[in-house]
Amino acid sequence: MHQETIRRQGYVDAHCHVWEFSLFNRFASLEKCANLEELVETLKSCLINGWAVGVRFNQESLVEKIIPERAFLDRAFGTTPVVIVRTCLHVVAANTAAMQRLGFFAENGLFYEAKVFNLLQTLVAKLDLEPRDVLSQGLRELKKLGFVQVIDMGMDRQKLPFFEGLDEGVKVDFYTVDLGLLDDALGFKVFLDGGLGARTAALTEEYADDPGNYGLLNHSDAGLLSLVERVHRKGKPIAAHAIGDRAVDQFLRVVRQSRHPLDRLEHVQYAREDQLEALAELEIPVCIQPVFSREISWAVGRLGPERMQTAYAWGLMRDKGIRLLAGSDAPVDHPDPREAAAAVAPLKGGHHLDFEEVLDLFARANREFYPGN
Repeated sequence: MHQETIRRQGYVDAHCHVWEFSLFNRFASLEKCANLEELVETLKSCLINGWAVGVRFNQESLVEKIIPERAFLDRAFGTTPVVIVRTCLHVVAANTAAMQRLGFFAENGLFYEAKVFNLLQTLVAKLDLEPRDVLSQGLRELKKLGFVQVIDMGMDRQKLPFFEGLDEGVKVDFYTVDLGLLDDALGFKVFLDGGLGARTAALTEEYADDPGNYGLLNHSDAGLLSLVERVHRKGKPIAAHAIGDRAVDQFLRVVRQSRHPLDRLEHVQYAREDQLEALAELEIPVCIQPVFSREISWAVGRLGPERMQTAYAWGLMRDKGIRLLAGSDAPVDHPDPREAAAAVAPLKGGHHLDFEEVLDLFARANREFYPGN
């Protein structure tokens, strides 16, 4: 699809977190910090209601290559509460002052997976932010980038009231993580594993840089099948977060037993070639994030060079016949489709997609998957 046609019709983001994207625009961005000293200086210069809150943090960008834990943050910030959110949204770091005010506690100050979202919801209340103002500004930012529709992938009962009656020229549909909202949702979002950045993505072989660690599956097969069947009985599909190949294996086992024609698989940063062939054969759409190709420089350390041949392999997925959708996963990364296209276009072989091809995914491909929206 020609860029001028896309510009007129607008983009559709098939996988984003609208509230979190809007919220994170209010906090200090740590993505350009080169070391811990710069991180501390950035946070101290951007206090919000007495709190130091940093987002888009990636320890791989630091010279020290570490996530700052409670002891370090206590020394650096004292009684000033500090919260740092890793860019993947799978890890949060906090100091003692922040944990005391939020009512969360971990010995090292690190929180993972579901606890991240619970902590962030409590943080918003503590900061006394006006949610609808935050969300309104975020939607306006998405509109400036050319979006006409976004699909939120984590709606719950706390966030839904923020969206009601709000019209900023961007249509918001959603998948929910709350079975009580399923009737009003496009489908149900389920997290099968974590992320490569936090080494919680589920792998069949151990992490190359963390021997003995295979990541984590969030469900047993029986528990996941029971959940999926419950969703399917309501006539709704699932969208399954799967970043590691062990999570993809689990997804394939379950959907072979219970299937909705619109079931989706999300992310798939690493999958084996046999899995890609199975996804194509079963006609499972995969929603990729081409912008995540920027992770390749550090992901090779997690997976090793052999597994990287089929990791972040969007072009290989296409060549295998998998139906591709595209999302940004904002605020995990930036939402601009042109930035995503620029990240993946220079790559070679199975990692490559053309610039125009990526824009076409964000426009035609996403729109065709949801023709009634």
